[in-house]
Formats: sequence, structure tokens, C-alpha cells
Amino acid sequence: MLTRKAVRWYTKSLFPHPATEILLLVMLLGTWYSLADAKKLGFYEFMVMVEAVFLPIYGMLIASHILRDRRVTLFELTLFNGPKNVFLGRLAATLVGLTIGVSSVAAVTYVRGYSWLVIPVLLKIPTYLAVITLLMVWLDTLGGIISFYITTSAIPMALFVLLTKPYQQSSAMAVLSYFLMPIGATVEFRKFPISIVGGYTATLIVFALMILLAYVGFKRKDFEPQ
Repeated sequence: MLTRKAVRWYTKSLFPHPATEILLLVMLLGTWYSLADAKKLGFYEFMVMVEAVFLPIYGMLIASHILRDRRVTLFELTLFNGPKNVFLGRLAATLVGLTIGVSSVAAVTYVRGYSWLVIPVLLKIPTYLAVITLLMVWLDTLGGIISFYITTSAIPMALFVLLTKPYQQSSAMAVLSYFLMPIGATVEFRKFPISIVGGYTATLIVFALMILLAYVGFKRKDFEPQ
């Protein structure tokens, strides 16, 4: 019962919300037009706009409602009777928020005729969920949002640059690429020593390990104000 109350507590600030709805509309329009000439010009524009701009900004908006400072977290721990309910409530609310936006982008790619892009787009959900969940253990709102942006936008942009090199990437770079930028990694799969299925599997394994680490860390963390 308390877990369901926690989920409602965190989810109600996400939708309906004018900023979320406007960003979602802009994101879908941008996705639609970035795929207009993909067959002729390639998928670079789509990868940059969706993977390094639109989805990270959308994820930041979701994260801003989940990442809280110590005092707010301490209040919520008392309200929902411990860290387990707070953690699960935030996890579920983040999943709901991310699923709405990311699945909408995936639907646009499918309607545009690029069904092979649906899975890599949807893999942004476990990636963002793992990053947000891990950040909420150790960082407050501002620090968490900045770190989220660096992890989901700045680093993928750097990886894009590496993928322009003619040589094949290492296995470690392949796992990092499939986790942080599954769309770009799928498009450039020939430059990795592991298969697409292997990359997707590695992404889900990293996701599970990060969620487990976040849960253990959240339960053990002392949220008393310093």
C-alpha cells in the first residue's frame, strides 16, 4: 500500500505537466523530420538529434522530478516508512515517465518504416533508468541533472566522434557504446567485435547490476543533513 502511494506521489508531478508535454511534442516532430531523408543522407542527423539532444533533455526533465536533496528525501523516508518504498516509488515513476517519451519516439521510427530502430530506441529506457537511479543515491537535484547530461549527451557525442574512425573498436568500447548510445551502436555495428544481440544483452546486464547497486546504496545511505 505504501509503495503504491509512493508511486503516485512521484508520478503525479510528471504528467500532466506543460514542460513535459511541449518537449514531447517537439521531440516527436524532430524525430519525424530527422528521418525524412535518412535513406539518402544517412542516420547521422537522427542519431545526433534523438540520442544526443532530444532524449537526454527529456530524461533530464524526468530526472528533475526524481532527484531530491537530503531534506526532502528524509521527509519522504518518514512518509513512506523506509528506503524500500521510496526507492521503488521513484524507480516506478521514472520508468513510467521514460516509457511514455521513449516509446513515443520508437513509435515514430516504426511508422517511418525503420522498424529495426525500435529496439535500440527502447533500450534508452533501461539506460536512463539505471543512470537516474544510481545518481539519486549520491547526488542532489542539480548535481544529478548535470551528471545525467554529461553521461547521456556529452559522452555519446564523444563516442560518435570515435565511431568516425576507420578502425574497429574494443569489446569494452562496444559495451559502453551499446549501453550509452544503442542507436548509434546499432547503426555502426560493423565497427564492434560483438554482435548486435550481444550488445543488447550486455546493456541489460549492466542495467540490472546498476539497479542492484543503487538499491543497496540507497538502503545503506545516511540521508541526515550534513
